[in-house]
Amino acid sequence: MAAYACNLGCAYWAITDHSKSSFVANGLDAKRLREQLEAVKKLNRQFAEGGNDFRLLTGSEVDILADGKLDFPDDLLAELDVVVASVHQGFTHSEAEMTKRIIRAAQNPYVHILGHLTGRLLLEREPYKVNQHAVIDACAETGTWIELNANPYRFDLDWRLWPYARAKGVKCVINCDAHRNEHAGFLRLGAGIARKGWLTKADVINTLPLKSLLKELNKKRTSAR
Repeated sequence: MAAYACNLGCAYWAITDHSKSSFVANGLDAKRLREQLEAVKKLNRQFAEGGNDFRLLTGSEVDILADGKLDFPDDLLAELDVVVASVHQGFTHSEAEMTKRIIRAAQNPYVHILGHLTGRLLLEREPYKVNQHAVIDACAETGTWIELNANPYRFDLDWRLWPYARAKGVKCVINCDAHRNEHAGFLRLGAGIARKGWLTKADVINTLPLKSLLKELNKKRTSAR
């Protein structure tokens, strides 16, 4: 995956496998995640020794559980470069319950990004009920970013909500939700949806060079201390 992303011309790529509660995706438990962290460190050393500036970032797409808690403890999340928090189960909660559940995740100082905010799958699954404006407001208050999931079955957050998010100062992260290398091509689709939502380069966090990105990733954690 690192070689593929590097050959595309990317400066960095984040590895964010699912957490343990995502059984269908064979989500990682703490032991497997820490093994992955060591593997990423080894690869990054090899890139550095070879004079290549490309880097992998460590991360997880951690499940937001039914009570709003996260699938991993904070001390493990603190070891990761990037933490995406997403709902993958319990879609039948009321709008108020779901909104509270997601806002609680946004309030966690180790969560950088909320993933596919409504859970929709276009032409397959309706979004669950959630007050998106309230969640966006919470992200503005906590310094949490929102994913623009570039998978063509998701495109979530919907383009019509991005002007509101932008007005609130909430940054976008264009993620391709890649489950195989060729899904990296979804990034181009995501850029198109971002433009449709009137976003500019300045509104999208992962247009930043690596050094600037790492600085931004540290801001929320630093402010919570």
